[in-house]
Amino acid sequence: MYELLIVDDHAHLVDSLERNMSWQELGIGKVHKAFSGEEALEFCKTCPVDIVLTDIRMPGISGLELIQQLKKYDKHFKSILLSGYGEWDYAQEAIRQQVDGYLLKPVDHEELAGTVRRLTEALRLEWDERGRQRKAMDLVREHMPLFREKLLTDLLQGRKLPPELLEEKLAYYQLPFRPEDLAAMCLVRIESSAEELNWRDQSLLASAVANIAEETFSDLFQIWHGRDAYDYEVFILKVREETWLAQDPEPERARQQSFEHLASRLQQHVRQFLKSSISVVLSDWQVMSRGLRGMYRDSLAVFARQLGGGTDLLIRLQDAAAREMPYRIHSLYESPTFIQLSEIGQWDAIRSKWDTVFQEVADKGMESRETLLELYYHAMGAFSFFAHKNGLSLHDVLPSEPDKPGDAGRFRQMRQLQDWVAQTLERLQEMTKSEWNNEQAALIRKVQHFVAERLADATLQSAADHVGLHPAYLSSLFKSKMSENISDYLYRARMQRARELLLEQPELKVSDVASAIGYHKPQYFIKLFKEHYGLTPQDYRHKSS
Repeated sequence: MYELLIVDDHAHLVDSLERNMSWQELGIGKVHKAFSGEEALEFCKTCPVDIVLTDIRMPGISGLELIQQLKKYDKHFKSILLSGYGEWDYAQEAIRQQVDGYLLKPVDHEELAGTVRRLTEALRLEWDERGRQRKAMDLVREHMPLFREKLLTDLLQGRKLPPELLEEKLAYYQLPFRPEDLAAMCLVRIESSAEELNWRDQSLLASAVANIAEETFSDLFQIWHGRDAYDYEVFILKVREETWLAQDPEPERARQQSFEHLASRLQQHVRQFLKSSISVVLSDWQVMSRGLRGMYRDSLAVFARQLGGGTDLLIRLQDAAAREMPYRIHSLYESPTFIQLSEIGQWDAIRSKWDTVFQEVADKGMESRETLLELYYHAMGAFSFFAHKNGLSLHDVLPSEPDKPGDAGRFRQMRQLQDWVAQTLERLQEMTKSEWNNEQAALIRKVQHFVAERLADATLQSAADHVGLHPAYLSSLFKSKMSENISDYLYRARMQRARELLLEQPELKVSDVASAIGYHKPQYFIKLFKEHYGLTPQDYRHKSS
């Protein structure tokens, strides 16, 4: 129920409206009264109401001024203005103030009731909408850590976002980072094996490490945390502007020393409070939008190459990073991989990725035998996956070669390998297309068989249900394969069956023939049959006998 305030300097009018209206039936649970604009304003400051019913012209604060003042405190209340004849200027101002109702005195009770009903319904709908919005915002807030982690994971895996879109996402996820910020990465590996901990303990330990890390770094650094596919904890940090680091005479040295000191403190806290150990790789400082992927890739390489079986180690990336080898092809390993793209049949994306790989090889002058073998075995792995996924042997999917299909020795130049990859992709796509065409043809045959078996009651919907497709999709598929709508096919099949029944079973009445093919009104069937064959069913039977 809603609350309403009646405002008028004529007390008898206020009392009359309060007594003579069926407020409860209109959804009004409580009616308040005020006899001036000032009194109404003071009342609403402490006791907000849902609807204000006020006279326009009152001594002191007018009705329009009252509404204008109240909107400073409450944007959602509804207002109804009462005015006498000849107050058109006030009415125009009321329109400008976006008043919700405007009634002439003397007040017609039916008209007032209708206005109040309309406004209470509007309040209900607005409240429902605000409730939905609150629920949506609560849901967003509840899942905000997941959104932040997903964005970080995407960037670490090499997803490229335009700077303006990245800026927008960072702001929307309430992350205190900007694309051009200087940032560093702290990559943490928890040194407890799966044999030592069950998955619940591992999850709790990882969360505890993340909490300690955020507490350790947060005084001096802003933090963005996520967990990668290898269950490493990833922390992106940037200097808080309000800290002493920003004012230090040597900010770069102070920043790096603080970073390393706090990382060491993190290891101590994990040993002390969690009775566990962690290994940490610290990157250098780079512009976030350009350096994030590289920091992560190089930090992973350090874990794989430098740390080995060691535990509780703290490694600076600039000390551990090895010279980049000439055969390191970054685009080959960036997500999505060839296997991922093959699984969903993204042939254009696969070709584009191979083009990028071969272009990187050419740009970096990496056309060595080692690179050729690396690309060849990578391609063979993706092609093997496709073959096994589709129940084929590797010989089925590879182009026919005079040599053994698995022999990398037949490639002497990178161009030969590139041509072979292109030919194989073309063959795979054709095989997929052929397989899909066969599946579609089988579906069409299944529909035709269903129509023949259920001619009397077959419809687009029942046929779609039979083959497990959406009716709109089945209609489109049928039209593309058969060059006619399924409704036209049903009509033609029914006319053909009617002709057969008329000739093969002369004892059947025309009405029985009509019923057998799904037409329950014989006259309608006769009309359709004549349009199709040029004769009525009876004349057709006589002519053919």
